Amino acid sequence: GSFSVPLTIKASYYVDLFQTPENYVIVQTKSENIDTYAIRLKEVLDTVKYHTGRPKVIIVAHSMGGLVARRYLQIFGSDTVAKLITIGTPHQGIVGDIADYCDVIGEQRECKDMNAESVFINKLNSGKIPSIPLHVIIGTGCEMDSVWGDGVVVEDNARLEGATNWLINGTCSTFAPLHTELLNIDRYPEVFEIVRTAILEDRIKKEANDN
Repeated sequence: GSFSVPLTIKASYYVDLFQTPENYVIVQTKSENIDTYAIRLKEVLDTVKYHTGRPKVIIVAHSMGGLVARRYLQIFGSDTVAKLITIGTPHQGIVGDIADYCDVIGEQRECKDMNAESVFINKLNSGKIPSIPLHVIIGTGCEMDSVWGDGVVVEDNARLEGATNWLINGTCSTFAPLHTELLNIDRYPEVFEIVRTAILEDRIKKEANDN
């Protein structure tokens, strides 16, 4: 309401703000299951809507964040979300060596939920796809257990039925898997263009109709 231009806010469900009489203190609150993160995401979105006066938000989520956003939509509905854009999200779960060694480098509860054979993934994908525009950006080009993917998520498990799926071809190196490099605008500017187009698609369509 207060802004005449789009406003982008980077937020995280990994931290909470604890208010003191003098200031705000950031409290690290990692290592939870995805259901808990979905509840925290609601708090984040409620705060954003309150301070901006906007009734809806567009969510752009990377990796597990896409699962958190989908779970949020499953629990709370899509009345306050205009569209969802995910990048490198394991919509069908993680498999193979990544699943086997996930909790070595990640958090045990998160890894358990993200496993392709988990109750969480089954529950998430057995529900209805929300009736909002969904854009899924998938990385491929890295060999993973004899299949292709982004070095973390295999290509087939990154796809989401009912969404617009975009395929980005790239490469992996020892210290820079495509999974994280998808966020590197200099290396993969096409990802930025997909996100930009997805966000502005309603305006683009309206301008085309007006002309």
